[in-house]
Amino acid sequence: MPPPPRSDSGAVSPSRRLMACLKPMLSRRQLLLASPTTLPLFLALSACKGPAVLSAPPTVSPRTHMLLHAVTVEQNLIWIYNKAMATYSGLAPALTPLRAEHEQHLAQLRARVIEPQGRQVPDTVTAKPALGATQAAVLVQLRATEQSAVKTLMSRLAGASPSLAQLYASIAASETTHVSVLSARIGA
Repeated sequence: MPPPPRSDSGAVSPSRRLMACLKPMLSRRQLLLASPTTLPLFLALSACKGPAVLSAPPTVSPRTHMLLHAVTVEQNLIWIYNKAMATYSGLAPALTPLRAEHEQHLAQLRARVIEPQGRQVPDTVTAKPALGATQAAVLVQLRATEQSAVKTLMSRLAGASPSLAQLYASIAASETTHVSVLSARIGA
């Protein structure tokens, strides 16, 4: 294309200025209809992977591992309380309120877990220790289990998010009171 004619001053003549095309090349409807068919081609040409639908699920974060472990610890505590009350029915009046608190702890912990669709939080007890031969031995065993749970929860505080650390500390404080209740019952 030859250059536009210039006037004596060197400017392009007004009649020959280039104008932008006012009519779009494609209508919006045509563009929207074309996009589903051209997107895979564009992704292939641009070496972009697109969504990884068939890949493995993402790995679980350390914080999530800690939370799931806390859920398991509470399930184990509830199991041992149930077993102790079933074996030694005389302990039921003292142990029922403690077990109820553990059930509340479990509910609070489970509420923090975001379950992927089609999966559930583990609901199995991983530790099923044999119970002591006497009521006093069971109370000592429960106290030791509670103390261990307190230590575990306190060790998780540094790696937890602020809200989860607050929940861990609250549960640990509650379980410390359980230790006191069990110690008083052992001495009685």
